[in-house]
Amino acid sequence: MYSIKKTIAIHLILLVGCISKPYAEEVFPSKPINIINPNPPGGFVDNVGRSLAIAMQKSLKQPVLIINKPGANGSIGHAFVANSAPDGYTLLLTSPSLATQPAIDTLFNRPPNYSLNKILPIAQITSDPAIILVHPDLGIKTIQEFVKKAGVAQDSFSISSSGTYGATHLPMAMLENAAGIKFKHVPTSGGAPAITLAIGGHVNALASAPSVAYAQVQAHRLIALAQTGPKRYAPFLDVPTLKESNLNVEYALWTSLFAPAGLPPQILQKITLAVREAVQDEQFKQSLQKGNSLIAYMDGEEFNTFWKNDVKKLQETVKFIGKVDE
Repeated sequence: MYSIKKTIAIHLILLVGCISKPYAEEVFPSKPINIINPNPPGGFVDNVGRSLAIAMQKSLKQPVLIINKPGANGSIGHAFVANSAPDGYTLLLTSPSLATQPAIDTLFNRPPNYSLNKILPIAQITSDPAIILVHPDLGIKTIQEFVKKAGVAQDSFSISSSGTYGATHLPMAMLENAAGIKFKHVPTSGGAPAITLAIGGHVNALASAPSVAYAQVQAHRLIALAQTGPKRYAPFLDVPTLKESNLNVEYALWTSLFAPAGLPPQILQKITLAVREAVQDEQFKQSLQKGNSLIAYMDGEEFNTFWKNDVKKLQETVKFIGKVDE
């Protein structure tokens, strides 16, 4: 009798072990993954994100969904991810606004919506330069002429942007700092209204994403004077970088993937591998090529180092701009 009871007890222990093991060591992913885009649909982050999600699904064997949570210069979506469970099912695809918003909150003595130490960098996906554009009627052909004219005009030389402290305001503020000039800044609600002002001659210049700038340059509505990347970017190979023009400015309109801090290493490894495979996917490459976006993949220590340096540079630019009524 004892041996029968003992045998039953052993079988029960083994059965409990078999039942509990899947819960203790759940295979990731076992359900859909949400990538939060803190911007409205249709922008460059959204376009990259939807292509990336399709490519990641092939590796992860689960649906990968883009969820838009716009508002407050991206801080609503950023805060949502920062406060989410670090389980790999909520990720963030965003732009430099992730780094700038906490600095803006500090400038205005506001409690920050999120802290950067609650967000884990995973990988950079794309990195595009900003293209500095002027209206043809200005008669300016080079960035040197541009800087000279802006210097003479003092703060009456006008620029538009996607918004104060926004992605296309930052590179122009960096140029102000490097060249010792001052622009009259006309912020708008986005990239499209900003370029409309320039096309109409209501402002003298602006910085723009390449995908938007290219069509306007081809139509001869605007002239490209310089680009802000580390090297010349196709299809603007005839346009010099600011550094080539002896102006110490380097700026990237990047899209990068993040997660809530505290993500388990094994889940981080799986997500990183899926992203690494996704950027090699031919469909993904073709999609970005059509949108004139440049794949500039980084992960691991390389991306961590870039992220720390870029946060410092972007937040210093916010301080340079100073407190401006938003």
